[in-house]
Formats: sequence, C-alpha cells, structure tokens
Amino acid sequence: MKRWNIASIFFVGEEGKFRIIELDAERVNIITGASGTGKSAVIKTLDYCLGSSKCQLPVYVRRRCVAVGVKWVRGADELISCRQVPLVGKAPNSYMYVTTGRNLKVPRSVDEFEGRGTVAVSKARLGEVFGIDAMLVTESEQAERDSTDRPSIRQFTPYMFVTKEVIDSETVLLHGLDDNRKAPPIISTMPYFLGVVTGSTVAAERRLRQARRALEIDTAREESRVAKDSVLKQRCRVLLGEAQQLGLVERVPEGADEAVLIGLVRRAVSPEARPKQYPGADQLDTLQERRQVALKELNQTKRKLRALAVTEQESLDYQTAVSSQHEKLRIAEHLHLLEVPTKCPVCRSETSAGVEVAVAMQRSLETIRAETSAVGRLRPQIGAAAAQLNKRVEELSGLLRELDAAVASSLNQIAEARQFADLAQLQSFFRGKASYFLETIDDQLLKPVKDLTKQRDEIAALEAQVDADNRRIRMRRAEAGVSQYASEAFSKLPKVEPCVDAELVFSAREPAVSVIEDGPEGAVLSMADLGSDQNWLAVHVALAFGLQRHFEKERRPVPGFIVLDQLSRPYFPNQGGDGDEIEDEADEEIAEIGPDVDEDRPDEISISDDEDYVAMRQHIDFLFNEVEARSGLQVLLLEHAYFPTDSRYVSATKERWTKASGQGLIPRDWKRRSA
Repeated sequence: MKRWNIASIFFVGEEGKFRIIELDAERVNIITGASGTGKSAVIKTLDYCLGSSKCQLPVYVRRRCVAVGVKWVRGADELISCRQVPLVGKAPNSYMYVTTGRNLKVPRSVDEFEGRGTVAVSKARLGEVFGIDAMLVTESEQAERDSTDRPSIRQFTPYMFVTKEVIDSETVLLHGLDDNRKAPPIISTMPYFLGVVTGSTVAAERRLRQARRALEIDTAREESRVAKDSVLKQRCRVLLGEAQQLGLVERVPEGADEAVLIGLVRRAVSPEARPKQYPGADQLDTLQERRQVALKELNQTKRKLRALAVTEQESLDYQTAVSSQHEKLRIAEHLHLLEVPTKCPVCRSETSAGVEVAVAMQRSLETIRAETSAVGRLRPQIGAAAAQLNKRVEELSGLLRELDAAVASSLNQIAEARQFADLAQLQSFFRGKASYFLETIDDQLLKPVKDLTKQRDEIAALEAQVDADNRRIRMRRAEAGVSQYASEAFSKLPKVEPCVDAELVFSAREPAVSVIEDGPEGAVLSMADLGSDQNWLAVHVALAFGLQRHFEKERRPVPGFIVLDQLSRPYFPNQGGDGDEIEDEADEEIAEIGPDVDEDRPDEISISDDEDYVAMRQHIDFLFNEVEARSGLQVLLLEHAYFPTDSRYVSATKERWTKASGQGLIPRDWKRRSA
C-alpha cells in the first residue's frame, strides 16, 4: 500500500470505557444507522484528530468521552493521533499526541498516550509523516498563523471529507469553502496539493512576496526622504548663502548632497570660522541676474510647450481629416477603377477620360497615405518633446523658488546688517539662527541612503525561480487531468438532464466546476444551472474521486481516503430526519425521545425497486468498482440506507446502529463526565 488509510477510530471514556471502530484498508467501509446515532460525528472526530482549532464533536460525545484518536496505516508504517476532548463550553487544550512507528498498540486510556506536543508542532509532525515538504511545516507557530499559503494537514481535509453540507450542495464545492476563515488557505495551497508547485517553489513565492513588500516599503521611505531632502537642501543653501556673504564659508559646490551641506553649515557656526568681508549688495545683483535669466528661460519654455500643445492638436485634427479622405478614396480600390476600359461601353469608341480620372484618384490616395504616415511619425516626437519641456519647467520652477528665497534672505540680511554696530554682531546672529536649525533637523535624514540594489537582485532571482509561465502551464495540465478523471467518473454516475452525456471542467482558481453539454452547440453550465440534487451529488462524487486519482498519479501528500456522508440524501430526503447528533434523554436541552417519534423515524430506510433505488445502487456499484480499480484508495460511507440483499454492502458494513438495538457511536451506558 502506497497511500495512507485509516485502520481504526477509537473513543476513550471514564472508568476504563473504550470504543473502537475497525476499518479495512483499500476497501469500501460502511457505517449505517438511524438518525441521531452519531454517524456524522465520525467526520468531526477525524477532523479534530487532524489538528482542528475547535472541537466540534456533538454534546453527547463531549459529555461521555475524555479522548478520541485515529490510527493511520500505510503498508507496515503506522501513525496514531490522539486528542483530549474538552467539556461543553470549554476550548480544547493546546496539546496533541502523535506517535509513529510499526506494530503500534492502540492506547485504551489517556495515560497510555504518547508523543505529546503542542498542536502546532503536532500538525507539523503529521504533515511530515503524510509527505508535506519539511521546509513548509517547520516554521514558527506565529508564522503559520500569518501565512495562508503554507500547506499543512488542515488544507487536505477538503479532498477527503464529502460532508452533508457538500454532498448535494449547489454552492459549496469542497468541504471548508463555505467558511471565510478556511477558504483562503484552501484555495492558496491547492496548487501545491495538485502538484503544480514544489515545496521550494512555494517557499520562493512566499519569499518573493515578502521581498516585494519590503522593497515597496523601502522605496516609499526613500521617496519620502528625498522629498524631505529637497526642502532640507533649500534651507541649507539659503543659510550657506548668508554664511558666504559673511565670509564664513567658501562657495557651495553644485550637486552637493544633504550631508555635505549640513557639514558646511556646521563649519560656518564653528568658532574656527572667521568672516572675511562685510556683506554687500553685489551678491544681490548676481542673484537678481540669475533670477532674470531663469525666469526668461521659464517663460520661453512655457511658450514652446503651449506651441507644442497647439501643434499636437492640429496634427491630431489633420490626421483625422486625412484618414477620412483616405477612407473615401478607397472606393477606387473597391470599385477597381484602375481597371477602367479605354473604350466607351455605349458606342465602343476610344476614350481616355475614365483612365485619367482613375489615375488622379490613385495619385490622391498615395499622397494621403504618405501624409498619414508622416503624421504618425511626427506625433510621438511631439509628445516626447512636450515631456522634456514639462520636465524643464519643473526644474526652472524649483530653481526660481530657491533664487527667490536667496534674494529674500539677502534683502533681510542687508536690512539686518544695518541694525548691528559691526560685523561681529551680524555673525553672532547668523550663528544663533544656524545653530537652531541644526538642532531641529531630523537625524534620520543624515543617514546614508539605503542601497536597494541587493533587494532588486534578490527579487529578480526569485522571479526566475518561480517562473510564472511554467506555473501557469502546469496548472492547466493539472486542471485538465482532474477534469478528465472527474468526467470519467461522472459518466458512470446517475444523473438527469442537462447532465446526461456532459463532461466536467475543473478550475482551481475559484475553485469551480463547469458542466459542458455534449455537442458543438452544448452550453457551459454552472452548478446553479443543474437544478437537481441528483446532479449536484454526481458532480461532488465525481470531483472527489477525480481529485483522488490525480493525487495518486502525481504521488501527492494527500491520504487515499474519502468519507461520504449519506449518498442517499437526494434520493430519500424524507425517510427519517437529517440530524445525526446523538440524542440523550438525560440532557436537559435535548427533548426525550418517545415511542411516537421513533415510529416516524425508522432505523433504516425502506427502499424498493424504483428509479431512486436503481440510482442509489448505481452509486454503490461505482464506489466498489472505483476502490477496486485504484491503488491505495479507501472509502468510508456513512449511510442511512441499508441493502440487505447486496452481499458486498453487507460484508463492507462495519457498524450497524439501530434504535431498536440501542447501539450508536457512543454506548448509552457510558458515564457522563462531571464538570
């Protein structure tokens, strides 16, 4: 056996009570019983032992069981997973018990449980045993909560559990997709379980997303820093202009960054700086001249930009007119006017008038084509020139703002200079102003610029490793494989129009299944279009077995196990209640069952040789034939119906719970736990 199957499911009660359900590997196993005997609790037990965060076992089970467990087998390899059951109203504890090995003995009490660990660690260990890549399951519990694309055992339960919420639903495709909390991880990890991506690819994709987010954050920070730097540089240059007039610094170098400018300001306020000249109005004249030159260039640039805008609009209008004329003249080609005969069609005399007109039209057409091509070449050049002019306008505007600030500073300095008796007072005033500026600047702006080259190189390497095109092709291949297997299974199951002779197409993106009617004019139908519980049942069963065939072929880490909760639900919906919760006449919130109720809710469905009976038998035959044809596939059918005349069905029935016998998942003589 190459795939994991379930050997037994067991329950531990107080005072040494023990209940075990033995199953056959690679076989169909059936549990039949009346409503309220606990069939659906079997699925919740399996889910709980696979690390569910919540204990959803029925109240009756939680009040009489102290622990539950599941034994898995794969050839000689064995695995036992156990968990303690919390009391009603209590959350489960944070521990599980996982044991692996060979010839393992099923523990009959909590004291015999082995392999204790936290739920997160135990789930990681279970994932490794089932075959999920170790690199995906060994990260921290916090990282597990933060990620929705990390495959774990919690994401392969939709491929094993076909519950009552799914079996005949038109909206829920797989178990868990109706839960907003569970659906995103299921969808995001589906490519891994389908074999589209490997463990290393999943890790690379996760790292790529993290690297992109980090690069976006660093880029935004750098842009913010640069924006602040521009203001800082302008303020520094104004102060250094004053310092230069006072003779405290030399000429400020062009293109200096903020660190150099801050250093020059610090040097200007240091005691070593000595003024060389008294500030005068000559530098103000220089600034005014530079401002006039910049303003003149700015005005010229704006005029050019406006002229280009007019030219661009005129070229667009001209192109529209030329195109219109071109379309009109194309009638010459349509009417084949270039082939005008030289003889009059009436009198058959020689004439060249028609030929001359056709040639003139041909020349006009060629001229318009040339003009259209010329306009097409010139318009991009006009756009590029306009972009350059816009950029230059922004540069000149910034320069003007800086020159205006410098002029204003010079004027203020000249005015302030008149208020001081000598140059020393003016120098002291400047040093106080510059010192205050140095004290208030953000030190973060003085840090070196972060080099983003390594981050970009890492992203490029990860993108090459992920290879989106390769993933897309492999996803289409996997979807096609599942669709083929599901369609083959669908053809063997009972259904009604419009599903007769139809095939299934599976998409993992939503995920969704489309039904394609037969023939070239066949419609593409969604699940809501099928309009029949029987059709929905057939789609879900076919998809479940189609996915399992794909997992088997691709050797994916999904157990070869499917549990189906009541296939007879669409065929015998009124034969007994739908509820599978175990009823307890001792529980105050559950009403006591009387004789009248028992008569209305038979132990087993009474079926006859009608269409529903034949359809149900067809489903049963499909299960046995599919399990026999597959390698390592095990099916557990939880059913209300019973077929006493079918020898295969009878031999595959592991448990048969009836109201008359009083049997059920948990015996009624088990002691109720004390609070």
